[in-house]
Amino acid sequence: MPVTDPRSRQRLAAMGIDVWVRRQPAAETVIRPAATAEAADEQGLRIRMASGGGDWLLVQREPWSGQHEQLLADITAVIGAERCRFGQWAISDSAGVPVSELESRGIAHVLAFGEPPRAVSAAPVCQVSSLEEIATSAEARRGLWQALAPRMAR
Repeated sequence: MPVTDPRSRQRLAAMGIDVWVRRQPAAETVIRPAATAEAADEQGLRIRMASGGGDWLLVQREPWSGQHEQLLADITAVIGAERCRFGQWAISDSAGVPVSELESRGIAHVLAFGEPPRAVSAAPVCQVSSLEEIATSAEARRGLWQALAPRMAR
């Protein structure tokens, strides 16, 4: 299976693994359009949501452990605690809700802390640094608030 994701190539290069790239696509190669919510579904990108309501879904890869509780309280206070619910990127292709179905479940904004399991370009997903990075880096905190500001105006 070819490695086409630039982030995957960067990770492989960082590990010292050479990736061979074919210069001419094979005749049987199918060129796929850029990622959309539907393409994310095809890749099996799903989110396990905790119970609750609200149009904001705060999601990360690992389970919510209670770390950085004050930082998370500040973020939810800015958004509005009643507007926030929490989730985790699903590992299984059968668990959770597909990214394209989030809107039908009342989710207008997804705030993803850290990288999702696979690249996603769905409109409601806003990827920021992990909570650990935001807690320890002023630059990551600035990036979080810069990403939130335009979404809060809506």
